[in-house]
Amino acid sequence: MVDWTSMSFMLLYVIFVFPVQYLSDNYCGLRWMAILGSGLSALGAWIKTFSVHPDKFYIAFIGQSIVGFTQTLILPIPGRLAAQWFPSNEHSTATCLGIFGNQFGIALGFLLTPIIVKNHENLDDIGNDLSRLCWIIAIVTTIGFILVLILFQEEPKLPPSETRALQKLNRIKKQEAFLVPIKRLCKNKSFILLCNSHGLSIGVLNAVATLLNQIFLMHFENGEKDAGRIGLAMIISGMAGSVIFGIILDKTHKFKETAVTVYFLTLCGQVLFAIFIYVGIKWMVYTSSIFLGFFMSGYFALGYELCTEYTYPESENISAGILNITNSVYGIILVIILGILLKEYSDIPVHIVLCSTLLLGFILTVLTKDEQRRQDARKKVQHEGTVKLDNIPETDQLTYNIN
Repeated sequence: MVDWTSMSFMLLYVIFVFPVQYLSDNYCGLRWMAILGSGLSALGAWIKTFSVHPDKFYIAFIGQSIVGFTQTLILPIPGRLAAQWFPSNEHSTATCLGIFGNQFGIALGFLLTPIIVKNHENLDDIGNDLSRLCWIIAIVTTIGFILVLILFQEEPKLPPSETRALQKLNRIKKQEAFLVPIKRLCKNKSFILLCNSHGLSIGVLNAVATLLNQIFLMHFENGEKDAGRIGLAMIISGMAGSVIFGIILDKTHKFKETAVTVYFLTLCGQVLFAIFIYVGIKWMVYTSSIFLGFFMSGYFALGYELCTEYTYPESENISAGILNITNSVYGIILVIILGILLKEYSDIPVHIVLCSTLLLGFILTVLTKDEQRRQDARKKVQHEGTVKLDNIPETDQLTYNIN
């Protein structure tokens, strides 16, 4: 049941992502998605403040489920925000900085939880620590909700880039049913390969985050705080990786080369992490976790930029939603399977499956075609000086003057 407090995030995302995206694209927009996401996060956090009792785990699970549902609202925001607010030469950096905030919250969870909630002999003392943690989270999320409500805006009055202008004009003229772009995306081979390779990588990341404490304690007795610090080290190094890879993409536009390199080094990091945990060298576990986190968590943000390049001019909301579905599905499958293996056969089979999964993802990444649809569109409109809609009679043609 404790594992399901993590897996519920993935399951709820798979169930609700398309209905939420339909509302977002047709009725709500970016601002209302941010307001609803932050508001429901605060609501779920407040519900969990009433759950601190051995007989009230179901209340904690209800609050956790509400918070998990908000992922369908919040996860697509960084890519969409970058497209609506930033020029083309800043898209990747803006997306990665948005995901940086997500990872920062996860890092705080790894850091603060073992500090605030200690493993006391007395159950009431643990309850007091849990209550303190729940109140802190509820207050922080409420402050975040208020700031979003006051400060968050939908989009600038004028498109910040040529590609955004073209995208908006096409959507004005092409009022399509919600399923039409989904069908097109399902026929996009590069996007399908990306969904699977990215899903395998993030599935491994979710499995490591969920099972890290159990795996670590098999080799290091009373290592709860160390496990939390290792998780923190992985996320913080991943935050740095996200920003660095975003800047690299904006400067070089070497999307395929960057993805292949990062994925291969992620696989190397997972192999080293497994070896050093097994042999019981704690400082090397810390070192390998930093290396692994830098590339694995960094690839999390990189995947959203690859997604936008492969699927432009489709809605970032829909393409990122499908990408996150595969992340969640692979995450659920891996956590369930690895949880069973860990319980029955210890952690060696777990490490073998994690490394094999990343090897498969690396092969899929190598096989993916190097497409840069958004970059090609930007170069085309810069060369022509105007943006025109396709498949419209000449008399009805809309033109957006880039200059």
